[in-house]
Amino acid sequence: MKSSKLSFLRYLLIDKLIRNKQYPFPSKQRLLDKCSEEFGINSPSTIEKDLQALRSEFDAPIAYSKKNGGYYYTNSEYKLLGVNLTGEHLEALNFVETFLVEFKALPVFNNFSNAVDKVLDGIDITKSLKNDKENFDSFIQLEKSIYTKGDTVFSEIINAIKDNYVIDIVYQKFDAQEEEKYAFHPYLLKEFKGLWYVVGYAENRQGIRTFAIDRLQSTEKKNNAVYIQAHQVDFDKNAYFKNCIGVTLKGKPQDIILSFNSFAANFVKTTPIHETQEILSESKNELQVKVRLVDNNELRAMILGWGAQVEVLSPFGLRKKIAQEIKNIAQRY
Repeated sequence: MKSSKLSFLRYLLIDKLIRNKQYPFPSKQRLLDKCSEEFGINSPSTIEKDLQALRSEFDAPIAYSKKNGGYYYTNSEYKLLGVNLTGEHLEALNFVETFLVEFKALPVFNNFSNAVDKVLDGIDITKSLKNDKENFDSFIQLEKSIYTKGDTVFSEIINAIKDNYVIDIVYQKFDAQEEEKYAFHPYLLKEFKGLWYVVGYAENRQGIRTFAIDRLQSTEKKNNAVYIQAHQVDFDKNAYFKNCIGVTLKGKPQDIILSFNSFAANFVKTTPIHETQEILSESKNELQVKVRLVDNNELRAMILGWGAQVEVLSPFGLRKKIAQEIKNIAQRY
């Protein structure tokens, strides 16, 4: 166990002993005996240092009562862990821990591993005090993202968004032979299917652009450049992707009516394909829903992924594109 974690566990035990109403005013020897039982600590100086650390680092109002021969809190309401955690709370912490461990393993989060470690240590300490040994990752399995590039520039982009400064980026599309350079004003990070994208204003295109972070070849702070705020180019991060599946925005949103068979109906009802989904009609054999979305590659891929369980009823343009794609697929087989 890390020394910092062990120290904090002692702090929590000392805090618990001082607040114990059944045995108030614990002496230094009692604190030492209990810490020795729990952690093998046998040095009185360690207890003295712990008491001082509680006072200086956690503002613990610890005082010594000569009359009672032990320690107490001058503020009886003080508690080192200010939140009482129930069993339900601990289950939630276990659940969150499973996700944090998974995200920490992704290369893109390398720059933040120390921060994640601190959170995980805190969760582990809390569980240790509650004697909670349940290991959620033994029965929770997350899809692992295969993410190999982008971690070297991720931190720079976050700082640029947070501190409002311009960055020079070098970008290369999947289908492009040449790299492109942009003076970029980043506003938003978006994740889609395990990949990350940055959205912002590109000066040389004079408009909002979305770049895949794993296609960024380099980023560098552009000194003495005036950062254009999002509101100056009418960018609303909450509305920008509102009518979009994925990250490709071309054209205007339109009403799309889809017909699902009975097998897919229950899934679509319990897990809507988009927040704009409305149920138009429902019968034993069919469910018709309407969504308001931009027609893009991600939407068509989603529709095609349902196979014969879905039919595009309108608009005609989208129906025609799906039909043509199905013909192209059939020809390959």
